[in-house]
Amino acid sequence: MEHAVKQDSRRHLSLPSWGMNLAGFGVLIALVLAVFFWQLTAIDQDLHRNTLGRSRMMAAIIEENLFNAALSQETIDRVVTSFLRDKARFIDYLYTIDPLQPEELTALARETGLLGIDLVETGGTVIAGPADWLPLEQACTLPHNQVHYDPDQQTAVLIYPGTNKAIRCIRIGLEASAIVQLRNKTSLPVLLATLSRLPGIHYVRLEQSPVTNPADPVGLVTHDGKKTAEAQLPTPMGTLVVGLDATNHLRRLEELHRQFLLFSALLLLLGLFFSWLLYRYQQADLKRTRTFERLLAKEHEAAALGRATATIAHEVRNPLNAINMGLQRLTLESPVLSGEQRELISAMTEAVRRAGTIISELQRFTRKLQPLVQPVDPGQILRQILPLYQSRCLAQQIKLTIKPTFNGTIDADPELLSELVENLLKNSIEAQPGGGFIEIAITPVPQGIRFAITNGGCTLSLEELGRLGEPYFTTKTRGTGLGLALCRRIAEAHDGDLSFQADPAQQCLTVAVTLTRTATGHRETAVVPPRPLPKEQSDVHSDC
Repeated sequence: MEHAVKQDSRRHLSLPSWGMNLAGFGVLIALVLAVFFWQLTAIDQDLHRNTLGRSRMMAAIIEENLFNAALSQETIDRVVTSFLRDKARFIDYLYTIDPLQPEELTALARETGLLGIDLVETGGTVIAGPADWLPLEQACTLPHNQVHYDPDQQTAVLIYPGTNKAIRCIRIGLEASAIVQLRNKTSLPVLLATLSRLPGIHYVRLEQSPVTNPADPVGLVTHDGKKTAEAQLPTPMGTLVVGLDATNHLRRLEELHRQFLLFSALLLLLGLFFSWLLYRYQQADLKRTRTFERLLAKEHEAAALGRATATIAHEVRNPLNAINMGLQRLTLESPVLSGEQRELISAMTEAVRRAGTIISELQRFTRKLQPLVQPVDPGQILRQILPLYQSRCLAQQIKLTIKPTFNGTIDADPELLSELVENLLKNSIEAQPGGGFIEIAITPVPQGIRFAITNGGCTLSLEELGRLGEPYFTTKTRGTGLGLALCRRIAEAHDGDLSFQADPAQQCLTVAVTLTRTATGHRETAVVPPRPLPKEQSDVHSDC
């Protein structure tokens, strides 16, 4: 018992197949989401690595260029300083021998390739040659034996302290436009500007402020309306700030978002579609299972009913026959019976007959139907049965209308088909004891015919209408409830069906039987040709 309860609870807790399928697709979407975030993280890490790598490379380039520029500048300064110092020593020597005049200094400057020479005497007198070679006065207080560059005048000036006491200092100049231009080109601002013009680089600059976020030196910023990956790298020169173009990074992220959304939507649609298919299949399988269970239950019920019927027929029919024979003998051999006694014997005989009829109907209902099909004219069967109920229709004032729009034959068992038509006609007459109408129509339908009987006097409730055709259900006082159930079995034995349609407003009921033109079953070799319908095809009215 406990094991059964556990199995039942486990069965209730388990998901249906479509639910498991949908859950599986949900897990797939979750995995895709995890992969998507992993790829986002990987792309961000790649951006950080690339940005830091390029920033470090630029820092190394800047340091190397600055070192080379300083080395070259130092070399040039040494050469220029040595050259100008030698000239200054020579001029100092000449002045010791004989004081030099401006004309001599001018000639000497031209001869040696100098821009000009100044002799600053102790008293402050300046002997210059040429006179205007140095517009801006350079004081002797500047560092001696060191080259001083003037970017505006494009000159290089050396101040040399004279050995002669009469001379305070010697100023000697050289045209240095090439040297000044070289110094400018190798300067740090020019180098940073050059690096900023490289493809994929928005800007490169040096700042004296420390790194803003040492833990994460790379961040996405907007510079001049452009998405930029900015890296801050500490260097001996200061904080190097490098802005790299992040357009490709953002485009890749957008493409990854688009692919994720499309793939997730596709997975979701596929999950919903396959879950719907599984749900439909599960429902169809459940419907088939329930139909099979109902059929199996009906078979079990029919088998049990058949066994019960056989027992009843065996146990009850013989006593009924004995009672019936005894009543007949009593009637024949008792001439002194009064009229009241004869009426009692007649009622008892009728009761015995009714009991035997019920047993016969029960046996017939439980017996398996095996139609012996042959070509049958439904109209001919109808014409053979109608005269049997003509007097009854006349007595109950029932108006009968026939609409035979089908002219042909179908494969059916004539006896079973006759029984079906007679049962339906008898039920229609019995439903209208106070008079009414009956309409009979035989119409062709795809691959078969539709036999419909409509009668008035239908006052059944919705519950009673839903139970029509069930075995043993009847609204008659003396009915067995097997007539319509037997009609359904006959229709199903011919691969057809039986349906009911009520009109509460008109108080009428339509019973429709659909039969295929070719029914499965044993076909007899002897074929009885149907009799043709009458020539008149209009509605046949019979005021019975």
